[in-house]
Amino acid sequence: MTSNIVTPNIKKQSMIRQNKYYVLKRIAKVPYLLPVGQLIADQQRGIRINETGAYLWKLLRKDRSVEELSRLCAEHYAAGPEALPRLEEDILEFVSQLTAQGILISTPCSLSEEPFSETNQYKCIRIAGLTCMLYGPAQAFPPELDAFACEPAENPHQRIQVLAHVPSVRENGKLLLRSDELSVLECKEKYILLFPSAAQIAEAHLTKDASQCTFYCTAPFTRFFQSDLFHALQLPFLYLAQRHHMAVLHSSSILYEGKAWLFSASSGTGKSTHADLWHSLIQVPVLNGDLNLLAMDNGQALIHGIPWCGSSGLSDTGTHPLGGIILLRQSPKDYVEQLSEDQKRLLVLQRLISPAWDGKLYGRSLRLVDALAGQILICRLHCTPRPEAVEVVRTEIHRYLQYPQI
Repeated sequence: MTSNIVTPNIKKQSMIRQNKYYVLKRIAKVPYLLPVGQLIADQQRGIRINETGAYLWKLLRKDRSVEELSRLCAEHYAAGPEALPRLEEDILEFVSQLTAQGILISTPCSLSEEPFSETNQYKCIRIAGLTCMLYGPAQAFPPELDAFACEPAENPHQRIQVLAHVPSVRENGKLLLRSDELSVLECKEKYILLFPSAAQIAEAHLTKDASQCTFYCTAPFTRFFQSDLFHALQLPFLYLAQRHHMAVLHSSSILYEGKAWLFSASSGTGKSTHADLWHSLIQVPVLNGDLNLLAMDNGQALIHGIPWCGSSGLSDTGTHPLGGIILLRQSPKDYVEQLSEDQKRLLVLQRLISPAWDGKLYGRSLRLVDALAGQILICRLHCTPRPEAVEVVRTEIHRYLQYPQI
């Protein structure tokens, strides 16, 4: 066992396992735990352990608690019941020291196990019927979530922790995506999310079943940090929503004739301009200036309000029937282009921002778009930024709804 005492934060019920970037090697018959790979590049150091430590290391090839380790160790050394309390105390010290050095990895506590204090708080939000329970420093939570706040849920769909420290060791995984804004690494049971442009968010760990996401951050938790966290929180929610057969479309939206109509295009094409024209000319409400959550419920196409809305500042908390998706393309004149069935699906898929890190995730989005395409209007508007563009689309909507022509 090691001799240097490090203040532990490990509980007897905490699940602990080996860090796969350390290996047990014997040097002149003496057992050592030595770093490999990235940890050598990070100049991490190995440690010398005794034979009991070597035995415990082998047990920790899979997740185990201190209680289980103590029982197995007692059986191995034929220790009597009277020795178990001291043995458990020694093992707790051992795993705490190694966890503090990143040699062992402890599964983060569930939210129900986290201590509540004056500096930490719970916050529960509900979006599209999905509840997310957040826990962390009170000043870390962005105010943009307040409109979606709800009473705490006993069994939320997703638990999110904001921890005010960085991981003791940086894990690696299979690189799925890398950009200036986001990198995604895949491990066996989770994804590691990196946000290069958010300096105070070291990384986030998202379980593959979407049930938990842990953000590792550094103080101070200023309004600038809250803004970065708000945008980062979008990703675990998108992953959760996708698992519940929903997807987010890059689009602005209006409410007209009791239905939501979405205008989708790449940035700078004019989707916000077009929505603003509808608002100013026909006085229809703008539901969201940048993103809309698509869903199917009992065969009906819907959109749900979400807090993320780009720089527009316009978002809605309600749920509305979806009338159609109008794909915009700049043009010197205004006219509607009818699309083939495959074009409809492909063009909408290309405007989704939901995770498409592998074929399985992409397939979920495709199934949703396929179902939506049979229920709503999908067309392409070649348009100018003039009021005439509104009338062209309005005429097409009336034709689709079988209303008298304008």
